[in-house]
Amino acid sequence: MKYLLLNGKGLDLSVLPRDDMEFLFALMQRAMEDQDYFSLERSVCGPGAYPLKGQARVTREIHDSPLFLAAEDIADRAGIRQGTLAPDPGDERIPIEDIISVTEAAKFLGVTRSAVSKAVQVGRIKGKKIGHAWTLLRSSVDSYKVAQHRVEAGRSAHRA
Repeated sequence: MKYLLLNGKGLDLSVLPRDDMEFLFALMQRAMEDQDYFSLERSVCGPGAYPLKGQARVTREIHDSPLFLAAEDIADRAGIRQGTLAPDPGDERIPIEDIISVTEAAKFLGVTRSAVSKAVQVGRIKGKKIGHAWTLLRSSVDSYKVAQHRVEAGRSAHRA
């Protein structure tokens, strides 16, 4: 079974055990029933969440797993549909494909979620905090990566 993430990447969910698939189907059902985004998000990465498999927090291994990626995507889609992860009504509407999560940005940039959150808080990446979740502009994350690359190139040239 293939699953297409919001960022356009595909996941092969056929490798998941039956219990994992049942969790994802139940999560999708809850999302289709318009369960609150934050309840869905807690089911994905909150205390005792199934995708954490007994861990106290989201580790890199969990974060990169097909189960977690699909579950996070399902919750994000519900949040966008509910307007929780969309700009305020007075703001210009941004297409869904132009918005990414902190988790996706961290993976793209090769840094931790905490590092992305700090970059957003100091204004290096443009985003909007809605409740406890940040939504980021893909173009801003792309620009940050370019700047990050230039800094690294400058450091390399300085060392040489």
